[in-house]
Amino acid sequence: MLSTRLTGIKRKDESMKVLPTAFLDAMSSRLGDEYQSFINSYHHAPYAGLRVNTIKMEVAQFKELFPLPIEPIPWTSDGFYISEGARPGKHPFYHAGMYYIQEPSAMTPVEYLGVGQGDRVLDLCAAPGGKSVQIAARMGRDGLLVTNDIHPDRTKALVRNMELYGITRAVVLNERPERIAEALPEFFDKVLVDAPCSGEGMFRKDPEMVKAWEREPVLSYAAMQQDILDSAAKLVAPGGRLVYSTCTFSPEENEAAIARFLTKHSDYSVVEVPLSHGMRPGRPEWASDCLREHDWEASAEAVAAVSRTIRLWPHHVKGEGHYVAVLERAGERHHRIANELSIARPSDEPCPYNPNDKDILSSTGKQDRGGRIRQRVQDNALDARKRAGKPRTDHRQIRTESNRKGLYRPDHDQHEIFVRFYNEHFMDAAPDINVCIGSYAYVSPLSIEVLSMLRVVRPGWFVGTYKGERFEPSHALALGLHPGQAKRVYPLTIEHSDVVPYLRGDTLTIQETDLELDDHAASKGYVLLTLHDCPIGFGKWVNGILKNEYPVAWRWTS
Repeated sequence: MLSTRLTGIKRKDESMKVLPTAFLDAMSSRLGDEYQSFINSYHHAPYAGLRVNTIKMEVAQFKELFPLPIEPIPWTSDGFYISEGARPGKHPFYHAGMYYIQEPSAMTPVEYLGVGQGDRVLDLCAAPGGKSVQIAARMGRDGLLVTNDIHPDRTKALVRNMELYGITRAVVLNERPERIAEALPEFFDKVLVDAPCSGEGMFRKDPEMVKAWEREPVLSYAAMQQDILDSAAKLVAPGGRLVYSTCTFSPEENEAAIARFLTKHSDYSVVEVPLSHGMRPGRPEWASDCLREHDWEASAEAVAAVSRTIRLWPHHVKGEGHYVAVLERAGERHHRIANELSIARPSDEPCPYNPNDKDILSSTGKQDRGGRIRQRVQDNALDARKRAGKPRTDHRQIRTESNRKGLYRPDHDQHEIFVRFYNEHFMDAAPDINVCIGSYAYVSPLSIEVLSMLRVVRPGWFVGTYKGERFEPSHALALGLHPGQAKRVYPLTIEHSDVVPYLRGDTLTIQETDLELDDHAASKGYVLLTLHDCPIGFGKWVNGILKNEYPVAWRWTS
């Protein structure tokens, strides 16, 4: 048997790696005869992958266009292995949101979530957003996605990925799980808990995880995971599905976590799913060992049930270590007050409110939420109008008020400004802006009553900014459109010489004949640039010059 201090494990072009003694001792004890094969897997470079964004492109079309060698990942319909050393993040297709770069095993949990068209889905621990993007692709252009992370800095990546991949039916939160459970009890058809964990399954891929493992004990993660699962249990509608996943090998965070959860929440059961492509079942005996060692409680039935959960091992699959438990809640879906409150209703009545107002955010809002919250929001709106000294506050005053108050419903004038802009540049009916923050306009799938109870980072599809009496479209609006919606399109292919200059932020010289124009559209105005029919951003065309509207922070730098 190898020494408990593993040395000499190398990856191509990398220096020697050393794994913690305590980790190796534990794995040797648990794996027995498999330990040698497990250790040998660390001699191999980690596998890299990408997943096609089927919101924008069919998999077959992507395979025809993508210039690098790819191999299908067998447990997904849209994931591919990419060769070591490939740099897909430096390709224009990445800037068009055609694919997300993701470790292959990490694609597994959403495959078992069973997301369908029109589902309401929560990704509870979502940053940086790879699984949220995968969920959104399964929902298509319908449904509702709430994507959340408790760490404020990490939500920046969530916002960027929602925009880049053209996701228009998503709300980004920075909220504690228990607060979401208070605001939206039994609301979601599907909930994903990709839990914070000790990360043992990522040691091969990311050596920094070893340092984190040595700093943060496994048991601290196990306690955190139980709290998150307790909140998640309240969020799933009767008959709904909860998928729990980690990227660690520790049974304290896997089998034992699920056994403890099932014992506490008798209305949940493990769904047995077929094992394939080298996946292995959960280990009830490991759960039993943990329960005894840490004096945790779990029923015999719950311990036995974890044999129906899933483990991905790096010596059995082409990927890193992962654990997945698929759980379903008993019962049938029924109507809830939260469901009523969730419906985003258009209104020309401004409704500013204070997101820090304790009367709205306190847990007492759970009681008779349908009446109390609506009344409180109406009272805030009335108070705002009284302070303004007129029957209805105009949009300039609303924007000033919102700097102190947070979100509000746009007024009639703001609706008119946006509709006038949209009709000038697009062929379909304008989406309904139902939430504003300051001068920023959003199309939200959740009502302002629900948003008022949560710490919101991005309330929905960010479509643009009010600039006095005119409207300036956002980059997110461009990326969320279909080419057929725009009256002016500049279509590009990967071979076109303007692709990289546009992504760099250059001003382009374009003849009017190069534009695809609607029959009744003037050539002057905002132009949607596309790459193989995938939107990549706006430009503003005037007399042969295309002013570049590509965001400075996103520009091509290589």
